[in-house]
Amino acid sequence: MMKHLKLTVIMVLLGVILLACSNQSSTEKIVEDTISEETNQENNSVKADSDGKVIFAIEAIEGQWQYSSDRVTRAWMYNGKLPGEEIRVNEGDEVELRFLNSLPEPTALHLHGLPIVNEMDGVPGITQSVIQPGEEFIYSFTATIPGTYWYHSHENSAEQLFRGMYGAIIIEENNKKEYAIDQVVFISEWSAMLEEMYDETEQNGESHGNAHGASHASHGNGNSIELPHNEMMNEMYDTVVINGKAEADISSFVVKEGDSNRLRFINSGLYTQTITIPNHEFKITHYDGQPVNEPTFITNEILLIAPGERYDVEINLNNAGAWGIEIYAEANEEKLYTILPLVYEGYENERLQINNEPLSTFDITKYGQSQQIERINNVTKEFEMILASNDGDDTFTINGKKAPDLEVYEIEEGDVIKMTIRNNSRVDHPMHSHGHFFYVISKNGAAVQGSPIFKDTLNIKPDETYEIVLIADNPGKWVFHCHELHHAESGMISLIDYAG
Repeated sequence: MMKHLKLTVIMVLLGVILLACSNQSSTEKIVEDTISEETNQENNSVKADSDGKVIFAIEAIEGQWQYSSDRVTRAWMYNGKLPGEEIRVNEGDEVELRFLNSLPEPTALHLHGLPIVNEMDGVPGITQSVIQPGEEFIYSFTATIPGTYWYHSHENSAEQLFRGMYGAIIIEENNKKEYAIDQVVFISEWSAMLEEMYDETEQNGESHGNAHGASHASHGNGNSIELPHNEMMNEMYDTVVINGKAEADISSFVVKEGDSNRLRFINSGLYTQTITIPNHEFKITHYDGQPVNEPTFITNEILLIAPGERYDVEINLNNAGAWGIEIYAEANEEKLYTILPLVYEGYENERLQINNEPLSTFDITKYGQSQQIERINNVTKEFEMILASNDGDDTFTINGKKAPDLEVYEIEEGDVIKMTIRNNSRVDHPMHSHGHFFYVISKNGAAVQGSPIFKDTLNIKPDETYEIVLIADNPGKWVFHCHELHHAESGMISLIDYAG
C-alpha cells in the first residue's frame, strides 16, 4: 500500500510531544476485582461501587470473529465482542472504564465525541503513554451530555479499528423518551486482501504496521499492484459490515406497525456510507448525539454518514412489509453494498423490497427549525484549516503541514473561535475535533438555514468550504484530525493548544 500508511497517529504524535512521564499519574493499577475477572461476569462486566459509580471492565483481546456463515477470521475485540461492549449509562452518572490490554501490541482508548477532561482523551503522546501489553488504565468521566458516542483505539488506529476495536457509548437523557426499539447500527468495512496481508506480515515476523504501510497490495502470489490511495482503498475493501456481521448474516430489525424506534447509526469505518430507507418517512433527531431543533419527517432522501459521524433516526413504521435499508460506500458502491432488513412481524418470509423512487441527498444545512445561538456571535479568534494532499495522495496536509510537523492553533479558555475549513484535495475529509463540539454556521458561503448544527465530526467534500465556531471551554491539548484514519496516519492532524 502507499508508503504514507506506514505512519500511525501515535508514532506521529510521539515525535511532537512526549508526555509519557508527566501522565503516569493518570494510570492506576487495579488491585481488587481485576479486569480479566470482571470480563467473565454475566451482564457484560458492569457493576457499581459503594459511591454509585458505574464501572465497566473492558479488555482488549484477540479472538475468533465469525462475520458470516462461512467466514471466520481473527479479530481484536473488546471483551470478545465485535462491536465491543456497549457502554450505556444515564445522564449524570460517574463512569469508570477499567481497561486491560491483552493484545500483543500497545493500544489506547479514545472516547469519541465525549466532552471529557484532557487526560482522559486516550491519545498517546498527547494525553497519555501507550498502554503496553498486560498493562491497565482507568478512564473516568461524568456523563454530562446525553447522546450517541463511541469508543475506539487511538494507537495504530487504522489497523486496530479495522481489526474490530470499537464499541458504542450511549448516555441516556433524564426523563428520556421510551422506545420499543433503541438500537445502535455500526457501519464498517472488511477486506479479505488486507486480512491476508496481515497474516503474511505476522508469519514473516514483521510489525503489524507494515501491512497498512506497504506501497503495494500483494495478492499472495508475489504479484503486486501500485495505485493512488483512493484506488488502492477500492481495490482492497470488499465487504460492508453491520454490527459485526456481513451479507445474509446481518440481523433483521423485526418490528410491529407503530413501534417507536431510535436507530443510532455510527460509521466506524473508512468510507462515507450512503443510507437509503425505502418507502417510509423518517426524521433525523440527532447529529453526533446532539439534538436537532424541531426535526420533520422526510422521505426519498439519501443520508450520507462519514467516518466518525453519528446520526440518530426515527422511522415512521406505518408501511407493513419486508423492506431493505440499502447501505453502500459512496465511492465504491459496486463492491461495498449491503442491505439491512427492516421486516414487519408476519412478513419474515417475504422478499425484501428496496427503494425504486427518485432520491435526493439530505442537506444538513436546511433541515429542522432555525434558532439563534447567542454565544457564537462574539468571535475572538479566526483561523483557517486548508486540507490538501501531496505526492499523488501519498501525504495529506493541514495548512501545508503534515504530522509530525503539526499545525498548532493556539487559543485561550473563553475564546470564541471561528474556523474556515476548505478541502483542496480530491477526496472526503471527515474532520473530528477532540474534546469539543462546534457549530456549523455556513457551507460554501451560504449561512445555515435550518436547525443549529452542533457536531464533533464534519465531512468536508472536495472543493467544499465550511465555517464553524468552537467555544474554548475545555482546556488542554486536543487533536483535530481527519477520521479517514489513513489520512490521519499520512499527516492530516492538527492540534488545538490552550495557553498555560
